[in-house]
Amino acid sequence: MENIFGVFGINWKLLAVQIVNFGILLLVLWYFLYRPVVAMLERRRLLIEKGVQDAKDAAVKLSEVMEEKKIILSGATTEAENIVLRAEERCAAKEREILDEAEKKTERLIRESEMRAKEEQRKIMEASREAIAKLAVLGMEKLLREKVK
Repeated sequence: MENIFGVFGINWKLLAVQIVNFGILLLVLWYFLYRPVVAMLERRRLLIEKGVQDAKDAAVKLSEVMEEKKIILSGATTEAENIVLRAEERCAAKEREILDEAEKKTERLIRESEMRAKEEQRKIMEASREAIAKLAVLGMEKLLREKVK
């Protein structure tokens, strides 16, 4: 085997030392460079996987929130419609109540006006009777005076 190395001009001792040096260099590079780079790449891979998973979770959460939003909005719309309907019903009831009250007040005022008018008519009629009676007495008195003269 030495002959083969000699034919090619290779010093086997130097080759063995270079192989040992290369092995040491390989171990040093593996320990100080390859392992940290691989660890860093693994951390980045895990970070990217976590980011992807978080994005998926966020998408799921967003769809849940959007669904919940739809449910809440439909419930709020229904509740708002019910509130408006109740308000319209109360408004109609209040309107009827106000109209009934106004009608009663109008009827009461009409009755009071009629009673005042009748009372005024009675007073006027009584005053007229008194005036007619006085005029009749005065007329008779004048007639009697004329006959007596």
